[in-house]
Parts: sequence; structure tokens; C-alpha cells
Amino acid sequence: MEKDKLFNIKSNWKHSTQEYLIKKLDASQDMSRSAVFERAVKVAVNVKDWNLIQKLLSGLEKNEEAPVFTNFQAKYGEETEEILIDVRDKMLEDLKKSGLKVLQSQYMVLLLQANYIKKLKEEKLSIISETQVDEENVDMPEMVKIFCDMMLTDKDCQEIKTIKKILVEWRNK
Repeated sequence: MEKDKLFNIKSNWKHSTQEYLIKKLDASQDMSRSAVFERAVKVAVNVKDWNLIQKLLSGLEKNEEAPVFTNFQAKYGEETEEILIDVRDKMLEDLKKSGLKVLQSQYMVLLLQANYIKKLKEEKLSIISETQVDEENVDMPEMVKIFCDMMLTDKDCQEIKTIKKILVEWRNK
């Protein structure tokens, strides 16, 4: 039986802001911190150079809407632990080139989050660019498909709010 490990660090506004952004972008059903952490670790395997991800962090701006938390805890399994060891080694190896001597856990989580956000944004852009449609080709099944894509990829967009308003008005006729 696989025994879960517990990852526990002190966090700051950068962790909170990035977690908030992830929750806005991630279409997964399980948005628990543990599930997001495991997905972020698995996505991190494909990073070619962590210096590029480090540069993304320097441009991070504080989001006032993000709920602030002071402790980051996430459970993860043995498979994720094995991946995390390799990812951490690669991070340290890449970041030594820019002068980093020790990779603290808080900073590692920031890098994992920044990379995961980058990946989610790339997926969202690829979905949008792959699905250009003409109005005359949109039948009922296609409308449902587009609506589902909207809900999964951009659940806070203005168009969803407009559709919600239209549905409420129609239902209340």
C-alpha cells in the first residue's frame, strides 16, 4: 500500500497569488492543494531550463483578490516523491548557473507553481487556437461543446456571465 508523504512549508503572498491563478486556469475536477501539487510536479518533468521559469517569477504581481495563507501543506504519493527528487535535482542544477547555492522548499514550490501556470496558459491558448468556428457551422451539439469548453477553460469569463443572465431570463419568462 502506498503511504502518503506530507509537504509542509511556510508560504507568502507569492504562493497565494499563484495558487489563486492556478484555480482560475485549471479545469481539473480535484482542486485540492494536494492534487494541484501532484499535477504541478508531474508537469515539471518536461522543463528544459528552470532559469526561464525563474524569470517568470520576477514578473509576478500581487493579486489582492487572492486569499492569503501562511502555511502550504500537500500530501503526495511515492510516485510523485520519485518525480520530485529528479525535478528538484534538475532545478538546482539549472539554477546554479545563475548563482543559486541552496534550493529551499518554499522557492521550489514557487517554481513548480509558476511552471504549472505557464503550462495551463499554453493549454488554454492551444485549445482556443485549434477551435476556430464559423457561425453558420454551429449547430446545437457544437454549441454545447463550445459551452463546455468555455466552462472548463475560462469559467470566470464575461461571456459565461452573459449566458447565465440569458438563461435566467429565459427560465423566468
